[in-house]
Amino acid sequence: MGWKGALLEMPLWAVSQFRPSGFDPVRQAPREILVLRPNDFGDLLTTTPVFEALRRRFPTTRLIAGIGGWGRAVVENNPFVDEIIQIDAPWNNKVVRNQSLTDGLRYIWGATQVAALRKRNGFDVGIDVLGSHMGLMLMLRAGVRYRVGVRGYRGGWSACQAHIPFKLDVHVARAALRQAELLGATDLPEARPQLYLTDAERAQATELWQGTPRPSRKPLRLLVGCAAGLPDKTWSAQALGTALRELALTLAGKQEDLEILIVGSAADEPRATQIAAASGIARVRSVVGQTSLRSTFALAEQADAVLTNSSMLLHVAAAFHRPTVAVLGGSLADTQAHDALWGYPPPYRSVGPTMPVAGTGAASWPTVHQVVEAVLNALELRISESGARDWPQRDAAHAVKSPSAPLALFGSPQT
Repeated sequence: MGWKGALLEMPLWAVSQFRPSGFDPVRQAPREILVLRPNDFGDLLTTTPVFEALRRRFPTTRLIAGIGGWGRAVVENNPFVDEIIQIDAPWNNKVVRNQSLTDGLRYIWGATQVAALRKRNGFDVGIDVLGSHMGLMLMLRAGVRYRVGVRGYRGGWSACQAHIPFKLDVHVARAALRQAELLGATDLPEARPQLYLTDAERAQATELWQGTPRPSRKPLRLLVGCAAGLPDKTWSAQALGTALRELALTLAGKQEDLEILIVGSAADEPRATQIAAASGIARVRSVVGQTSLRSTFALAEQADAVLTNSSMLLHVAAAFHRPTVAVLGGSLADTQAHDALWGYPPPYRSVGPTMPVAGTGAASWPTVHQVVEAVLNALELRISESGARDWPQRDAAHAVKSPSAPLALFGSPQT
């Protein structure tokens, strides 16, 4: 936050003095808690464990997810979320096109979604997970009595009753849990995304994975994300296609078959076509633009490994403890800095350029060989842990289905 943002703190603080809290969530259980996260998919995914933390702390409190309409699929079927409120806020996301200060203020003071919030007679507690001036103003406008924010990122902390400091070496999921700790939460889940699937979604994913004629024995399943949210964070289609070809050929030499599915949004279809063409192998199939977000989640659950850029799919794979290789480069060439905020313990690993170079040229990306070796290691780990060759079905049968715990397919959660 620059000096302009710092200047905004004084008037926000002054306004907040006319709106004293009058509520102490440490002494009294809130009637409702609004968790504000109208940001991108990955941001929302990393926030999901906070709902379980809050439920453990406040068993009778109504927990409300205030999110962009685009993120509904992330929290659907979540047993710790009592209500989803659509807040298509024009700040800090890649979905709403116009995000000027004027757009933000117009939304806060004129949007029908905010007007509906104001009719609810306020909220005892609100958490602005991102921490921003706009988020703070929205909480004030919605009548949030006890406000939790973040100091040192996008502002708004001075008008909050409690806040955490923004730190570049603290994972975003852990930071969200620290906000729950400010409310007295001590029994915390793992700082890892949580996704809850239905049996029907799993069945659909099984059909998609079996969309090609089956070989003599079940192949390894590799789920591939074809793009990132920004072009300069996306590995080239030619390089990715070449890597997929080398992976398939290497595994064929080890008497292993590899089934590859490419996923992404409808806008990624041309890119997926380029990747498949660059691979030159029939076992690369694209379902880009053909599956819903929930279907993509289920495909990740049944994959033996996931190959992706720094994107939503990285966090989806983490929810299911899938062996994951994240290809980093361009503006995200520093793997250590990236993983401090966005990475996870093994079986996740990131691969970046050996000698990071600023920019988006070939020198600022890892080599095809580096990526291939990382994916092979991930698949070999999967084979050794699975034992029998029918692991996809075995995993689905043993997925944790209790409403009190997220789906965990690798035994106890990693720490």
